[in-house]
Amino acid sequence: MYVDDDDSTVPAAWNDPGRNAMDQMLENMKNFKDSAQAGHFSVSESGGEGLLRMLRRLADYVTSVDPGALDQRPALGGSYGARAMSPFVQQVATDGRGFLPQLTRLVEVLADAEAGVKQAMANYRQTEHSIAGTLRG
Repeated sequence: MYVDDDDSTVPAAWNDPGRNAMDQMLENMKNFKDSAQAGHFSVSESGGEGLLRMLRRLADYVTSVDPGALDQRPALGGSYGARAMSPFVQQVATDGRGFLPQLTRLVEVLADAEAGVKQAMANYRQTEHSIAGTLRG
């Protein structure tokens, strides 16, 4: 992929070699959750339930992945290329920034997202209750 080093429209954090996409997702979901806790937005019950169903399905899928099947060298064949790639594929799955550790971190992202949606739903209920109280008076 070509990346233009002179592109000033790209946020500086994206160019930080110590950060990856999962770091950014974790930060974004924490900000999402904090924003909901501060009451900055709300979500209706039906909208929130739809979001929660999707988040729970994704979490169920992520936690169902068998890491034992992914942390072994794949049997790619006996060719020189296959023998050369097999350990690399295993490393991509298991090293510190690999697929399996990032998959584990995704569970944290989903937990923060669920907490944020639940809080946003509570915000909506509180807003509805406040508005209903002003209409009764």
